Amino acid sequence: MPKIERIRKRHPMKKRDQRRELERIENILSSSITGLDEKSKLEEGVLDDGSRVILVEGEIIFFETDGVLFPTLRALLSEVVRIPKVTVDMGAVKFVVNGADIMRPGITQIEDGIKAGSIVAIIDERHGKPLAVGVSKMSSEELRSAVSGKVIQSIHHVGDKLWEFKI
Repeated sequence: MPKIERIRKRHPMKKRDQRRELERIENILSSSITGLDEKSKLEEGVLDDGSRVILVEGEIIFFETDGVLFPTLRALLSEVVRIPKVTVDMGAVKFVVNGADIMRPGITQIEDGIKAGSIVAIIDERHGKPLAVGVSKMSSEELRSAVSGKVIQSIHHVGDKLWEFKI
């Protein structure tokens, strides 16, 4: 998770760079970006710690951690991008929104297509809203057969500095 206090540098992306960056993100996520079109004006920003963010209309939609661009919860809520989902029970919600990694006993549903190391959305079972973005330590099949332990590392969650950040 990048250290977010302010965006040090911010500039509009050229159409060519925008197209390349979106293609790169689609390859990383193994998913298509549906909520942006050719008319969307993306901006690239650099935070105080040197990590990159991509903004649309003043909202951060992708952030970089360890050289990988992750979608923000705002990008998932506005359906800019769709990534595989893992549903957690309501007992796990209070832990997830406080940044805890996802434990196998709290998971109720697992979408197909998850690979070890892939980026996933953690959603609650009651409302189906994203609570966190994480990296799966296992594939869909391995997640289903596991009975205990940490299975998803939380990267970004509701209430963290990225969620609270306003320009």
